[in-house]
Amino acid sequence: MRYVFLGYADPSVERDWTPDELEAVIDKHAAFAARMRDEGKFVAGVGLSASEATAVVRPNGSDFVVTEGPFAETSEHIGGLYILDCADRDEALALARQMPFTDTMAVEVRPAPH
Repeated sequence: MRYVFLGYADPSVERDWTPDELEAVIDKHAAFAARMRDEGKFVAGVGLSASEATAVVRPNGSDFVVTEGPFAETSEHIGGLYILDCADRDEALALARQMPFTDTMAVEVRPAPH
């Protein structure tokens, strides 16, 4: 079954990273993705731009309303995601524990059966 791993982090902390610190985080995620590819588990993965670049589109009768900013007003925002093939929930949670974490990061693990 496929699982989506949504990486949440506090963007105010990430804004204070030096270019070298950001590059180190990116390198760790690239290594994790490469390992998942080698193990045949990798389906997709992507890092996302800052939440300030986000827009939400909602239907409004026969038209649409575009709102600037992320869907939810929270202190943590989605910084990236992976989609991995896992045998079951236990394996998905085990792989989530192997992801490169920062001090402010959390990972939501959600089944994606469709």
